Amino acid sequence: MDNNRIFKRTVLALAVSMAFPVSSALAQEDEVAELISPNVAEASIRLQHLNEVNPLYRQYYGINDEGIHGSADLKVIRRSDEGRWLRIEGRDLGLRTQEFGASIEQQGDWKLGIDYNQIPRYAPFEVSTRVTGIGHDSLNLGTRFDDKDLKTERTATSLTATKFISKNLQANVTFKNEDKKGERLFGSNGNVGGYLGQLFAPEPIDSNHKQIEASLDYATEKFYVSGSYYASFYENKAGKGLFVNYGTTGGTGNPVAVQGTPTAMSPLSLAPDNQMHQIALAGGYNFSRDTRANLKVSKSFATQDDSFLPSTVVPYLPGMTRSDLGGKVDTTNVFGSITSRVTDKLNLLASWAYEDRDDRTPQLDYASYNGRILQNNPESQTTQRGKFEASYRLPKGYNLTAGYDYDFRKYEGMDELYRDEMTENTYRIDLRKSLSDTLNGSVTLAHSERDGSSWGTTPVLVKTATTAVGEHWTAPAQFSDRERDKLKLMLDWMPVEPLSVQFAYEYAMDDYKTRIFDIGLNEGRSELFSLDASYRFNDRWKANLWYSHSSNDIEQKSLNSTYGSKCDGTTLPYTCVPWGADLKLSSNGVGAGFDGQISSKFSVGGQYLYSRDVSEYDISYADAGALSSIRQGAGILPDTEYTLNTLRLFARYALTKATAIRLDYVWDRREMDDYTWSSWSYSDGTKVFVDPNQITRVIAVTVSHAF
Repeated sequence: MDNNRIFKRTVLALAVSMAFPVSSALAQEDEVAELISPNVAEASIRLQHLNEVNPLYRQYYGINDEGIHGSADLKVIRRSDEGRWLRIEGRDLGLRTQEFGASIEQQGDWKLGIDYNQIPRYAPFEVSTRVTGIGHDSLNLGTRFDDKDLKTERTATSLTATKFISKNLQANVTFKNEDKKGERLFGSNGNVGGYLGQLFAPEPIDSNHKQIEASLDYATEKFYVSGSYYASFYENKAGKGLFVNYGTTGGTGNPVAVQGTPTAMSPLSLAPDNQMHQIALAGGYNFSRDTRANLKVSKSFATQDDSFLPSTVVPYLPGMTRSDLGGKVDTTNVFGSITSRVTDKLNLLASWAYEDRDDRTPQLDYASYNGRILQNNPESQTTQRGKFEASYRLPKGYNLTAGYDYDFRKYEGMDELYRDEMTENTYRIDLRKSLSDTLNGSVTLAHSERDGSSWGTTPVLVKTATTAVGEHWTAPAQFSDRERDKLKLMLDWMPVEPLSVQFAYEYAMDDYKTRIFDIGLNEGRSELFSLDASYRFNDRWKANLWYSHSSNDIEQKSLNSTYGSKCDGTTLPYTCVPWGADLKLSSNGVGAGFDGQISSKFSVGGQYLYSRDVSEYDISYADAGALSSIRQGAGILPDTEYTLNTLRLFARYALTKATAIRLDYVWDRREMDDYTWSSWSYSDGTKVFVDPNQITRVIAVTVSHAF
């Protein structure tokens, strides 16, 4: 910082000079300059000790080794008298979660910036396998079992540039490059002659995603207009297919995978290269101080022409001559809105959104299965969404808002069992009031009705040569008729100045209409309750406490039968058994924290978090006796639970005005009771499991210094 400061006549400096005599103004100069200066230079070094690597804790923290780990944080902000800004900021430097950003700008003229970050994700389970070649496009079975850590890691770099061409005209350019590498849990059916057995076949991840965005913006007090271009380029370097060179050669029960007999599913397709280009024009106009309109139009062109695997690898239909999909999807978007304050009490809002997704991919015959020709199925969709809202300020502090939402979708190329059109209408009303100087509240009610055009199929009740009883009985959720009711309550209470309490409650009920015999989704319910309170004891001490509860419940019915069943109950293959499921997910969480200063140099704080998620599977079915197609004991599934207990404590001591030392302690306990991972084993012998009780302890020391 320049020691030869000039006491400039800023607004703050003038206020100070008027409040104090001239003789004391010079004595206050350093403190005032420090208050009004944005310049910051801070650095910190952190050493943390991890007692044990636990998969559930490490998932996003990026540390996969126990022991001591070092990292650094950095923050620099500099502004010159000429309006030149320099910003540098780094977090977790030295770890796999590190972030770094830097920018330099001439205020009101130009700006350049660069950002870099890493995002790791470790699998939350442990794997023991003899599969080799993990991370590559060819998998084999070895002879020795090894422990494998499945993970992915993203590294992203962004470059930005801004130029103010004139007072009203601004140009912006952004380039982002992201690489993602690693492997992800995946599997395959394993039978060489059929589909028995399950194989461990982790997907290799090695991709690059480049994005470019440029815009030219012009704005005045009356209107603005912006033209932009966006491009996306995705490249999959992992290959075109995943070759699984082992499979189960037959048998029932627990077939064993054998090396050298590839599963009939091999190769498994991997994500193809693709790209997209979009041009857009947006604008807004202020008709008056109270009325404003906005409009945005965009057109995008997405293509996917990555070459296929050769016919020597994939058995294409004879005569299929294409070497790539020739995928092409053109999308048109139009959005317009207008807002107006008609009177000092009435506000109106109206908006309309249109999207036309035109899938122009050529439809061809690619393969055959059991005498049936298999084609790709291009699907186009048109969506229109409208919104109208009116708000009116009533007497005695009430504010009433009424709204209507419209959603229309039209599909082309969908499978015949779906619908061509779906329409949803939503009506909502919201009432808000300042109940007193210390209490504010609101209540919102909404009702939605969704239906559609006629179905393309009829539920099959009589077996024919080409259809089976039970086909087309179930309506897919997104195409089902539905009525939805929602309630939302909110209260904000401040009984005394140090205490603030917020309360929220939401409830929603879905009622689905099924196609036949109540088969499919019947009902859905969701509920959310939250309470948040904070208290400031004095200028040095404060605390907070919160609690939340949420639940989601879905009821559905179905019919268990074998393919081609007549459902007449004469034999086991012809017996259809009705069954139902009431699936419920509930979550409860509570937390508390405090933060305070013991002295001007010594501060402490802490936070405790508890959460518990439970999934319940209430499955029931009719007893069809000896001819039941459902095995004895089926449907009896245990609940799955995930519990988290985390305690965080810290203490900070200022050694000097510029230097401080901080001690952090984390105690983290995670419990998982999930039958799907308790003893899972693939046909190739791979075992995937989760330790049901994991405790992690972290102790960290941080030294920071402000320059």
